[in-house]
Amino acid sequence: MSQRSTARVRIADGLAAAEIHAHTLASDGMVSAVELVRAAAAVGLKVLCITDHDTISELGPAIETGGALGVDVVRGEEVTASFPPGIHIVGLFLDRQIRMHMSVEDTVDAIHDEGGLAVIAHPFMPTWFASMTPGRARSLLETRLVDGIELRHTAPVLPRTWGLLDTFYAEHRDRLGAALGAGDSHFGAHDLGRVLTVFPGNGAADLRRAIEDRTTSPMSGAVVPPAPPLRMRLAQQYRSMVWLGGERRAGRVGGGAGPSGGAVTPG
Repeated sequence: MSQRSTARVRIADGLAAAEIHAHTLASDGMVSAVELVRAAAAVGLKVLCITDHDTISELGPAIETGGALGVDVVRGEEVTASFPPGIHIVGLFLDRQIRMHMSVEDTVDAIHDEGGLAVIAHPFMPTWFASMTPGRARSLLETRLVDGIELRHTAPVLPRTWGLLDTFYAEHRDRLGAALGAGDSHFGAHDLGRVLTVFPGNGAADLRRAIEDRTTSPMSGAVVPPAPPLRMRLAQQYRSMVWLGGERRAGRVGGGAGPSGGAVTPG
């Protein structure tokens, strides 16, 4: 049995760390929301954004647990835009679910209409799905502002990607918003803390203010958690590639608010 990491985030006074992109059993994560909160507290995070794919589950118990442990829980969603290629946009500080399979532009609009912040998720991956290419990002920024971009993330990328991403951010910062770090956690204590967002302050309101003011910064390697067991990794792949697709086809996830603000339920 692998040992759990006891490492905690170490940052300067006046700063705090957040995971802005994390999953639970409501989509393709392998832990409950309460377990995820406990893992966040164990590594010293002050804010945890739960951003399940195309759904916002009941987070009351997680919020209550976070209050007892000193972790603010933020409702969010990783929204799948028009398919293909199904580009992912993370919405933060949402009270209502955003509908999947709209255009990227309409997805950003819907997040903003609901009072949330729109973040480009794991850009420049070498895949045709899920991630946003430089060309598509330029096209989006011609007509829309976003609130942040995951400048550092844990998705697999080619060796030159970080330099290209840094250059792209420098060229478009006025329209890209805050520089963020995202761990895209699916395994709780087995992967939480690998990449984080550091911000001035302590709680969720401070994180939102920092994103809006662009005073955040990504942090990599703050925590090196024990890797998930092979069986857990295989189960997560099944959940992501098979089970979640079935939930979408059945209409149990994917409904929500569209660009006009109206609620729509698929199926």
